[in-house]
Amino acid sequence: MNSVLDYFISLQESQSADMNEQSVEMWNRRAEFWENARKKNQKGNERVVSAINYLEQKGLLDKNYDVADIGCGPGRFVAAFARHVHKVVGLDISDKMISHGMEHIQKEGLSNACLYVCDFQKLDIEKAGYKHAFDLVFSSMTPALHGMNGLMKSIEMSRAWCCNTTHLERRNLLREQIMQDVFGRQLTPQWNGRWFFSLFNILFLLGYDPETSYEKSHRETWVTPDEQYIDFLMEHMLPSEEHTLENVHKITDWIHTHLNEDGQIKEVTHSAYGRILWDVRNKTVRPDYRTVINDSMAK
Repeated sequence: MNSVLDYFISLQESQSADMNEQSVEMWNRRAEFWENARKKNQKGNERVVSAINYLEQKGLLDKNYDVADIGCGPGRFVAAFARHVHKVVGLDISDKMISHGMEHIQKEGLSNACLYVCDFQKLDIEKAGYKHAFDLVFSSMTPALHGMNGLMKSIEMSRAWCCNTTHLERRNLLREQIMQDVFGRQLTPQWNGRWFFSLFNILFLLGYDPETSYEKSHRETWVTPDEQYIDFLMEHMLPSEEHTLENVHKITDWIHTHLNEDGQIKEVTHSAYGRILWDVRNKTVRPDYRTVINDSMAK
């Protein structure tokens, strides 16, 4: 590798932007699941509240601000931002996410927010009129920004601030137990802090001054499992080649033997996530630290 920066870029780009995590079909399935969970009040709002509090403290939800949310999903952050700022635009690859989000936004009477179906990796921000169009470009738990293409687009969209939030660690104790009891192996961790770690270092080496903050959460939810829920569990637990009808039956049988008297099962989730905030207007020139280290060791 030519520089320290190249190493951190490789951490971001070691998985293709077209990986399964980005597939429209997968996100559309999740859209239906999340919408049903929202209607049943099973979808927590803690991260949205936390983001609002944080950005308000930083003075970044000004009534004159225009905000973009990349990978907006069903628009929970968009709706919350719209109550504070001038205009909000949400972008997501899933048409079903956008459909559910717009329905919610319209029900809330938020005329200053709009969601658009968009593959961010392929978006031409100049043609879309998004270059330097926003005071804050926000993204949370989305693969849309992974890789330099997505990151540089998000920076070019901003005329002031960017903010990204990603998981550092996430444990679902129910999934861990099912994986051990049914399949006899440990659940592979979904998050290890790699995206956060590499993004911070890339931004610093590019000359920005990224500011970090960290939060942890604990959530307990009683769920009434249905076929959609079982599919959602399997998608998060097993690799795609193991998404079989036989494994659906195995998970279903285990779930049914662990229901309470009301036909529900308890999900316990421990999460930790990191937030990175940076001002795109403030940029300096950093040295090639590999050269600096080599020079120091040679002395």
